[in-house]
Amino acid sequence: MKTSKDLRDFDSLFELLDYFTTEAVCEAHLAVIRWNGETTCPYCESTNCKKLGGETNRYKCYGCKKQFGVKVGTIFHDSKISLRKWFVAIYLITTNKKGVSSHQLARHIKVTQKSAWFILQRVREVYNEKPEAFTGIVEVDEKFVGGSDSNRHASKKIAGGQGGANHTPVLGILERGGKVYALPVVNRKAKTIIPIMVDQVAAGATVYTDECKSYVSLSRSAYTHDFVCHNAKEYVRGGVHTNGIENFWSHFSRTITGTYHQVSPKHLSRYVNESTFRFNNRDLSDGSKFDVALANGTNKRLSHKELING
Repeated sequence: MKTSKDLRDFDSLFELLDYFTTEAVCEAHLAVIRWNGETTCPYCESTNCKKLGGETNRYKCYGCKKQFGVKVGTIFHDSKISLRKWFVAIYLITTNKKGVSSHQLARHIKVTQKSAWFILQRVREVYNEKPEAFTGIVEVDEKFVGGSDSNRHASKKIAGGQGGANHTPVLGILERGGKVYALPVVNRKAKTIIPIMVDQVAAGATVYTDECKSYVSLSRSAYTHDFVCHNAKEYVRGGVHTNGIENFWSHFSRTITGTYHQVSPKHLSRYVNESTFRFNNRDLSDGSKFDVALANGTNKRLSHKELING
C-alpha cells in the first residue's frame, strides 16, 4: 500500500485532472492521506482491518465486525457528488487567493448552486485548525464585518458608523513571522477578548495593540504590552505597530467584498477559517495546500442539518 511519501505534488489544476481520472484513483489517494498505509476503523479505531474484494473499495473491521468505506466519517460522508468533483472543488477553493463563490464553483464542477454552497461550507469547516500557542511578538486587532454605513438608506444608518449593531466584530491574533488566529466575537469588551488572548498567547510574550481600552489590563498581566494610537495618526513607533494583522485584514476584506459580497453572521466563522487557513499555509505549494485540506477533512463531518440549524 502506498504511503504519504509516495504522494505527488500538483502544480496546476490540469495536473490534478490528469491524475484523478477515476473514482478508484481518488479513493486510493484519500486512503493514503487518511491512513498512511495503516487502515483504521472509523467506528472503533481498530487497525485490525482488511480490504474486501470487488470493485467497491470496502473494508471490514475484525474488531467491531463493521464494514466501511474510505469516505465514512469524513466531509465526504453520504455525499452523492463524486470525489473527482470534490477534489477539483477543494483545489479551487484552497488555491484561489480570494476564494470561489458558490455560483462560480457550481459552473466549474456542474452541480447546483445549493450543492456548491454546501461543498464550500464543508471545506471551510475543515479549515478550522487552531495553531499552537504564540510565544514571540504578537499583534492583536479587531475588525468589524458588515456593510458600509455610507451605503445604507438614511432610515437604516447606524449611529457611530461601523461599530453598530449590524456589524460583527472579529478578533485577530497574529504572531510576527508566523500564523494568525481569528474568530468572530460577541463584542470588543475586555471580558470577551482577554480570555481568548490568554488561551492563544503564552505568558511572557510581547503584545502590540491599538489604543482600544479593552487592552489596558494587559499592562498589568503576564505580557509586555505596548500600543500605537491610531486616533492620533500614529501607526508605527519603532517596532511597535499592528501592520501585520492589518495586512491579514486587508486580504480578508478583499476576499469578502471581491468574491462573496455578503456574509451572514451565522456562517461568518467559516469564512474567517478560510482566510486564516490560506494565510497560515501561504508558503506551501498548491499541491501541498490541497493535501493539507484533504487531510483535515478526513476526521471531520458536517451534515446539512448541523450547517443550517447551527
